[in-house]
Amino acid sequence: MARRSAAAAQQSEGGGGPDPVEWVRHHWEQQSLPDPDRFAAVASLLRLRELVASEFDRELRSFEINRSMYFLLATLVMSPAGARRLNYLSRYLLVHPTTITLLVDQLEKRGMVKRMPDAKDRRASLATLTPAGRAVMKEATRALAETGYGLGAVSDRDLRQLIESMRTARAALRDVDTASG
Repeated sequence: MARRSAAAAQQSEGGGGPDPVEWVRHHWEQQSLPDPDRFAAVASLLRLRELVASEFDRELRSFEINRSMYFLLATLVMSPAGARRLNYLSRYLLVHPTTITLLVDQLEKRGMVKRMPDAKDRRASLATLTPAGRAVMKEATRALAETGYGLGAVSDRDLRQLIESMRTARAALRDVDTASG
């Protein structure tokens, strides 16, 4: 029987059970696979993403929207005049243009978004937030905020550290320019 790592044993004493990421790291090393720390970091990041996504899904269910719809509505709320080109939404939300078209179709059927021609480019369409869409987004945001956006039990200090660590990683992957911020 394989021995658990000290970190996995310590985690299991915390009440959450053994840390599956430490289990992965241990077995990764045991198999002599390359770069166990980097692999464990990715496994941890993806696991955290799933945990937060599950919390978002649970909260958004009562509003009859999904995460993609919520983020599209949130982007429109923060946009000038509550409108953005569909191609902008695709790039900004990191989803395929077809997905944006489908999301806008669904939100339009629910009266949360309407399509408008872009006055600057007749070939392009704008997704424009409606008052109903703004209301749903605000109510959904209140519900998500009550759960700390899925990170409610994480301390403010740890949140700041997490944000900075992820920013450093995103900068290394050329998602952000570290000189700009």
